[in-house]
Amino acid sequence: MAAKDPSTKRIKRVSSDNIVISFDLLSNLTYMGVLAAAQLPRDAIIRAAGKLSFLKTAVFFEQVSLLAQRLGIEYVRALQMVAEKARAPNVKGLLLRFSNTIASGESEHAFIREEARIEGGRYANEYSRSVENLKKWTDAYAAMMVSVTLIVIVALVSTLLGSLDQRFVVIVGVTMVLIACGGVYLILRTAPYEQITYDGEGEGPPDRARAKFLLRTLVPIAAVAASFIVLTQGLAPALVVIGLALFPVGYLARRDDRKVRKIDEEVATFTRSLGAVAGATGSTLSSALNNINPASLGTLRPYVERLRTRLSHQMSNALSWQRFKEETGNELLRRSSDMLVDGVELGADAEECGEIASGYATRVAELREMRALTANSFSFLIIPLHAAMSGLMLFILQIIIIFNAQLTEVTADIIGTPGGEAAISGVPPGMNIFASQNLTLISSMITIVILVLTVSNALASKFASGGNNLKIASTLSITCLISGGNMLLIPPVASRLLGGA
Repeated sequence: MAAKDPSTKRIKRVSSDNIVISFDLLSNLTYMGVLAAAQLPRDAIIRAAGKLSFLKTAVFFEQVSLLAQRLGIEYVRALQMVAEKARAPNVKGLLLRFSNTIASGESEHAFIREEARIEGGRYANEYSRSVENLKKWTDAYAAMMVSVTLIVIVALVSTLLGSLDQRFVVIVGVTMVLIACGGVYLILRTAPYEQITYDGEGEGPPDRARAKFLLRTLVPIAAVAASFIVLTQGLAPALVVIGLALFPVGYLARRDDRKVRKIDEEVATFTRSLGAVAGATGSTLSSALNNINPASLGTLRPYVERLRTRLSHQMSNALSWQRFKEETGNELLRRSSDMLVDGVELGADAEECGEIASGYATRVAELREMRALTANSFSFLIIPLHAAMSGLMLFILQIIIIFNAQLTEVTADIIGTPGGEAAISGVPPGMNIFASQNLTLISSMITIVILVLTVSNALASKFASGGNNLKIASTLSITCLISGGNMLLIPPVASRLLGGA
């Protein structure tokens, strides 16, 4: 039996969700638009588009190229065959339209440029809808957490009367956990899907590399130490230790994210300026770099100066640009610079390539600003919300513990008096209010709920904003410190306020 083509297997793994692959499809089409501007033949454009292995959608063009070049199948039929394998409607429609264009004899160069323009508008519309949905679901998440927390608190207070079965409180707690998990999942699904950072073959920029190093070294040590602390001193100090260990990781990740997003804003200016200078002077991109005012580069200045130094020392263009992209750690810069550099090297007008790459970068950067506005508001809200929810539950729980302890003492005193035991046993069923209880189950449930909220709030914040997964450590360190601090401080404070032991 003949082995299956690995490209076919890769096609099956590509998501059928337009939102998941729309960013890659837009990048693929824009890149093809640059090649079309260079007036490359059809086979060269499709072959080059298929070599962008970091894009999920490149596999479709790779498969078309393989069918046409190796098996001699006409492009019209090859595009139709691959379209049958595609599950995403956007990709299927594109391939079928491309096939019709070739069959009708129309210019594929004009078709590619028009499709890139249309896909850009479609991507912007889908992204905007995702941001609107994200805004609604982040608001809903916060509202649901507040509402369910209040229900848990009411259920806890009801146990003071002794008339409410503890299992009901546990059910409410489990419901809160499920709602938190469901809310996090919905935020993940509604948030726009895009890759923001780029590592290359190394560890990425310095801050990201240090964060990864600390995550591999400091965090495991802290996890082992926290395990011993849980057994000897309890959960609260263990959470504080984990939070302190995650804090430097989160700080470096957050600083790296700020740099990446700042570069996002400057990619369009850089590619447009570089293309315009190279086109106006009729020189190469390497020479054009020397004619750009460093003061106009902003955050990119140190990276561009190192790139200029490498190119001036006759280092390989490909290696110099690759190192430049790895140092910035920015995926948008990587894709935009690939469009500009490859287009110019293949004979396209540098100014036109710069305009295409700049337009692509501008559109993506503006959309990301919309997302950042929603995500930042939610991230600022989630921290005080977590502090209030966990603190309030712990405070009410401590009130119940103190009240229950006092009831136990009163009950013991009554039993010790003549006829006291008979008086207690004579209480009618359903009237056993203010009876002492075993609160172990309720205490364990509240602890589990707080732990779930500690993790879910951190994940929700990261999923809303996007970016590198290291950012989870940024919010998780704070929520761990808040949860641990509340567990350490609130019980003794409540005891003093209420006169408990």
